[in-house]
Amino acid sequence: MTDFFYAPMNELTNLENDLEPRSPDKLDKYKDYLLGRGKLTPSELKMLEKYRKAFSWRCKGFSPQHVKQMLMQDEGSQYAQAARILQEATELYGRVEEIDAEGTKRILIENLYLAMSIAIREKDANAVISTVKEIGKLSKVYTDQPQLSPADLMPKRNIVFNRVTVNNYSANDEGKEDEYEVV
Repeated sequence: MTDFFYAPMNELTNLENDLEPRSPDKLDKYKDYLLGRGKLTPSELKMLEKYRKAFSWRCKGFSPQHVKQMLMQDEGSQYAQAARILQEATELYGRVEEIDAEGTKRILIENLYLAMSIAIREKDANAVISTVKEIGKLSKVYTDQPQLSPADLMPKRNIVFNRVTVNNYSANDEGKEDEYEVV
């Protein structure tokens, strides 16, 4: 009976031994460096800077296509190389859209503040008003929900009065106040 119980465990151990060790990924050295467990060469540090630049541009709200174009202009690289840098930056730091919806909202609000400051500098009142409205919507300053009345907010309660009337004689006739209980 004990052999039956331990047989699956032995099979599992054999499977673990059969697995080949994982080949190191190109980005492992960068991950180790970011975690403080390794060092990079000067050329690898330049590449890490490109990854950071691509990721920061994505965090600022630029589209992937726009980031590739900026990498091509800034780094003088070809389109394929810029696409690879962006893809590896995404693998290294994560997808900007999935990091945090609140973070994306904050990025949009910051971009709207920037647009508003440009509109103020150019004295464009309509643009200022529209950016203020958009900032208010994203900040949830304006609500489209109807206001609740105080009656809706208060819980419903049953009140039971302990007043006894017998032969036209009530307890209140002696000057006692009514007793009540909230249920």
